[in-house]
Amino acid sequence: MVKSIDSLARGLHVVEVIRQHSPVSLAELHHQTGISKATLLRVLKTLQEAGWVYRALGDSCYRLSFTLNRNLADNDPGEQLAELAAPIIQELQSELRWPVDIAMRDGLAMKIVESTRLHSVFILNRQVMGYRPPFLMSGNGRAYLAFCPEEERRSIINALKASKTKEGRLACDTVWLQQLLEQTRRQGYGERESSYFGVGTTEGEQIAAIAVPVMDKQGVRATLALSWPQGTLSKDQIDQHYYPLLRGAAERLSKLLDK
Repeated sequence: MVKSIDSLARGLHVVEVIRQHSPVSLAELHHQTGISKATLLRVLKTLQEAGWVYRALGDSCYRLSFTLNRNLADNDPGEQLAELAAPIIQELQSELRWPVDIAMRDGLAMKIVESTRLHSVFILNRQVMGYRPPFLMSGNGRAYLAFCPEEERRSIINALKASKTKEGRLACDTVWLQQLLEQTRRQGYGERESSYFGVGTTEGEQIAAIAVPVMDKQGVRATLALSWPQGTLSKDQIDQHYYPLLRGAAERLSKLLDK
């Protein structure tokens, strides 16, 4: 009689629980499986090394790797983007010190799908995964809108105008919007509106941020954003040092997405 392999059975059970409850924390995995946390950590390390499981930077939760998950009907299109971006934005934060987010379009807003905020000394809102920055006031939204194809941009703007929201009223200011888009294209990045969102850190500091587009063959696939306390960086520092590094990271990610 052939014996089953208990460790393999545990691993497959963990994969199934992640599939059903993704994204899932270590505590939730322990609750769902009854496996000790020490054993779970070993199982998860093995699954990560095998490319089956991915642990996000932004919330420390586990998800199936996009290489395993991409053929499933409920596959989240942001999973591949987040997983590919993680090592790039982690390296970028180590070099630049400030937190980095990656966002993609989600209807009439952007959606943050990965972030290094949990790993930054800069105390910014760290529960940011899934947050939806608006198009016209965030660096992410402005970068996306300025560089996306013309037909898509018109569609977004028309839908914003019809929304009857504060952002919809802004979208109706054609002169302001055109100047904003032209400035964003000229400098190569979108700037977060400094007066928007109010206080951004536990120290009472306002937040500054810029974002660049991550392009693919169809247009803008995502945006990559860098944040810091307002007043910390000069315009020259941004343009000459921070923006080129952010743009370089976006180009590296674009190449990965095109493979």
